[in-house]
Amino acid sequence: MKVLYAGDACSKIGPVFVASPFNLEVKGFSHHIWGQPLIDALKQGGIEVVHMTNEQAISEFPRTVEGLSEYDVVIISDCECEVLALYPFWIPGTPLPRTNRLKAIREYTRNGGGLLMIGGWTSFSGRFGHGGYYNTPVEETLPVTCMKGLDDRVEAPEGVRVHVKNPDHPILRGIPWDECPVFEGYNRIFPKEGAEVLATIGEGEDEAPLIVIWQYGKGRAMAFASDCSPHWAEYFQPWEYYGQFWRQAVQWLAGKV
Repeated sequence: MKVLYAGDACSKIGPVFVASPFNLEVKGFSHHIWGQPLIDALKQGGIEVVHMTNEQAISEFPRTVEGLSEYDVVIISDCECEVLALYPFWIPGTPLPRTNRLKAIREYTRNGGGLLMIGGWTSFSGRFGHGGYYNTPVEETLPVTCMKGLDDRVEAPEGVRVHVKNPDHPILRGIPWDECPVFEGYNRIFPKEGAEVLATIGEGEDEAPLIVIWQYGKGRAMAFASDCSPHWAEYFQPWEYYGQFWRQAVQWLAGKV
């Protein structure tokens, strides 16, 4: 199997030293891939992963159904909608757009591809609505709707637990979810009619969907409302069943199980 994974990365500048009003020094520049544990977990299962930072995705993410069809599953995580929607005219050599990537993702899934959106500050609606996937072809493809233009983050520094609704589903099977570590937050998403909620997160009136799936045309789509990396998944990421969960999710999305 082959997976295209966009997002979950940043570039770090600094430290910055201000020695005087005339002396400012920048001593470092580095790249950090927050999603590296997810990449490693999939590769351990023999799954090929092509990862793009947002800086790369804005110009290199496939623009056509044909380009996306080289992959069994597309993962979008902390990659705001504008990265995929806008034309980066400021990057030399970027060809003029002839297609709409958001529509290409929809048609790719409808034709049999797998689509997974993982939560975070710039997924779904995201921080201050900057994720921006509401009212887009990608939202149409997902089994959930997003909060329109609103901040959908629920921060839970005290930790919130997972409640599994269908433990026998191939995505969840064989994992002791009663031992799952807490998450420290999630995006508030809303299952569509016809979607299946496999798990929720939180307690009482704050209980919310965590894992939602459905069939979209010939393809499959999944929404995971929390993160695959810190800070929301600070405890989940090192869990021994972390890799098994993501491998099973990708296998189901690819139609292998």
